[in-house]
Amino acid sequence: MLQVSDSSLIDWLNFTVFLNAWSLSSNTFVDPDGDGCRPRIWNIVDYLLEKYILEKIRSIEPQLCSPWSGIELLMQLVTEPLAWHGLVIQSCLRSCFPSGKKKKKSGSAYQSSSNMAHAITDSVVHLSHVLEDVMKWISEWRRKLEDENLENIFFLLKKEGHNDGPGKVFRTLETFISSVDDVELGDHLSPPLKSWSPADVPMKMMTGKLKVLMEFSAICASKLNLLQSMKQRIAQL
Repeated sequence: MLQVSDSSLIDWLNFTVFLNAWSLSSNTFVDPDGDGCRPRIWNIVDYLLEKYILEKIRSIEPQLCSPWSGIELLMQLVTEPLAWHGLVIQSCLRSCFPSGKKKKKSGSAYQSSSNMAHAITDSVVHLSHVLEDVMKWISEWRRKLEDENLENIFFLLKKEGHNDGPGKVFRTLETFISSVDDVELGDHLSPPLKSWSPADVPMKMMTGKLKVLMEFSAICASKLNLLQSMKQRIAQL
C-alpha cells in the first residue's frame, strides 16, 4: 500500500470519507463488495481507519518525556476522519429508516434497505472495536504516567543527547533563565522569568498530559456511545 506522510494522512483520510459519502448520495450502492452489501469504498474507509489508528497506538512510547506529536496525530485521527465517518453512517441510518421503524418494502427497495442495515451494523462493530482499543491504550498510558517517578522524569529532562521531546526546550529555558540580565529584560519580564522553577516542570507536565488524555478518553467514549446507540436502533428494527 502507498505510504502517506503524517502531514498528509489526515487530509487523505478525510477525502476518502467524503468520497464514500458522495458515493452513497446516489441512493444506490456504488461498486459493492463481493456480498453486494455495501460500496467497496466503505470497506476501504473502515480498513484505513483501523490500520492507521492501531499503528499509531502501537508506535507511541508510554513515556512522559517522549514526543507528543504521535498522540496529537492519534487524537486528530479520531476527531476528524473517524468522527466524520461516524456522521456519514448516522446519516445513512436516518435516511434509510427516517421514522425509526422499518416500513414494508418490496423487491429492490427492501433489498437495498436490508443491505444498508447490514453495512451499517458491520461498520459500527468495526469502528467500536477500534475505539475500544484506543480507550484501553489511553487507560494503560495514564496508569504508566501516574506510576512514573518525578525524580526520574527530572533526570531525563536534564539529560544531554535527547533532542526530541520536551527535554530540549527544558534545557534551553534553564540555560537562558540562569544567564538572564535583569537590566536588559526590564521590570516587567524579569520577575516572571525568575519565578520559573525547573523542579516544578515534571509535575506540571504530568498534570497537563493526564488532563489531555482524560479529555481524549471522554471524546472516544462519546463516539463509542453514538456507535452503540446506532447498533441498538438497527437491532430494534
